Amino acid sequence: MDSYQSGAEEIRIERYEPAGDGPRPALLIVHGSGGSASYWLSHFAPQLVLMGLSVHAPHYFDKTGTLRATAETILDGHHFPAWLRALEDAIGDLRAQPNVDAQRVAVLGISLGGYLAVALGINDPKLRLIIELSGGLPPSWENRVSAAMPPTLVLHGAMDNVVPVSEALKIERVLAEAKARYQIEIFPQENRWFSATVGPKLLMTCGAFMAKYL
Repeated sequence: MDSYQSGAEEIRIERYEPAGDGPRPALLIVHGSGGSASYWLSHFAPQLVLMGLSVHAPHYFDKTGTLRATAETILDGHHFPAWLRALEDAIGDLRAQPNVDAQRVAVLGISLGGYLAVALGINDPKLRLIIELSGGLPPSWENRVSAAMPPTLVLHGAMDNVVPVSEALKIERVLAEAKARYQIEIFPQENRWFSATVGPKLLMTCGAFMAKYL
């Protein structure tokens, strides 16, 4: 387990590096409300490393001492901006890594992490791409989206009973109106937790998007 500094707080970060020397493209994985950075790193990293990516998963809840996010903490106007700062500092940390190509950094966020990933892309158009899975656009951020937004891949299950698919359709509309580059895929029979049958398709879709833009 490594760490980096975000203001006064030390943030743990897990890293998964491919063999060989850099510099190489890097992907920041942003976990959801359960705080499961290790789960998502182990879920995605083995396949992504085969593509030559350096994969990093920050424990950004360390910024606020949070173990698990709730609707109240997400919407209280304090926690979300603090987590966003921690993730912006994580990107700065990635760009400073000797084996990372600072011009080829991307973000993949899941659920709450999807909202944060979109916010990162809005604030930092130098990111190469954003992948948001089962997330959406932060409330009241519609007017912040512009054509400068990094290419964005939106993935969502139509049967999601936590973050409704309407959130994916909303971000699609906003990205289209802003003339931003994006791709969306809605999985008709999938709920909150994508089934094993669509797992390969998810990875292939993400891989093709990264091959195109990263």
